Amino acid sequence: MDANLLRQSLRLGLSILITCAIAQHFQRITYLWYPLLAVITVVDDQDENSLQAARGRILGTAVGGLVTFLVHTILSGWIGILVSLLITIPVLRRMGWSSGLSTAVVVTVMFLGIDAYTKLNWSYVFNRSLDTLVGIAVALVMGRLLWPKNRLARMQELHQQLEASLQQRLEAHSAALMGEGPPPAAINAEAITRQLLELQRLINVENDLGERQARTLKRLRWPQRMSLWRCLQVRWLLVERLIQRVHQELGPNPLPELSHYLSAHLNGPGAPAEALRLESSGSALPLPQRIALEEQVTRFQRLIRSQQLLNRVQP
Repeated sequence: MDANLLRQSLRLGLSILITCAIAQHFQRITYLWYPLLAVITVVDDQDENSLQAARGRILGTAVGGLVTFLVHTILSGWIGILVSLLITIPVLRRMGWSSGLSTAVVVTVMFLGIDAYTKLNWSYVFNRSLDTLVGIAVALVMGRLLWPKNRLARMQELHQQLEASLQQRLEAHSAALMGEGPPPAAINAEAITRQLLELQRLINVENDLGERQARTLKRLRWPQRMSLWRCLQVRWLLVERLIQRVHQELGPNPLPELSHYLSAHLNGPGAPAEALRLESSGSALPLPQRIALEEQVTRFQRLIRSQQLLNRVQP
């Protein structure tokens, strides 16, 4: 079972349980689905768990309820919902409360989408907004107490996982090209792409939280690392396909020149970065395939060396 999914499920379950307990104890929450929907929305979107994001959620939800009440005195139905959203979303973005967009939209749709919505009054809007804020507060507190997300640590973990996968693949190919073992199975390109997309998403979230977080990213050289990984991904998948063709065409026949070149990255960034040459290998590879292999593997190895040099730089 995915550990992250288990933690998220426990966080959501406990948040709902506490919200229901609060509603049962104080006997003032008339419509329980308001705080419960807020809990589900906030727990499902816990990337921005800073105090700034928490303030944005609370104030954004309050603004959404206020705008909805004002609009309903003029317009009704789905037109009223549309106008409310067209006003609420720019206001929240302008005020820097974008983290409250999801709950503000929920409040808007529920206020104007319920039966007898034209009977909305200040008391209803205030009480339902307060109910929603209870769910938001519970979810935010649980998110900070139970396994708070550390984006920088998660980014480093993804980076190390990708490096480990790359090293394992190169070691397996190197051994197979030396005739010391079977070639590895086809690469799982989907898993690599998923990890890179997750890494890029975390960088974007961290960068959007403020100037301090953006400076931290630059100090740790995450924009450079991500740029290198994007280049490496394309070259990596291309080299994998070329080497798979070599395994298919040469069979058990070794190709030591390519094996030594692939394993050279294990020596660290001081490894030679000269171009791969297969003229003297005596292999039966066609000339176009040999040229493509030399060019792409050379570029691939130089990208790996650049990444190793970047990892050595102390932040």
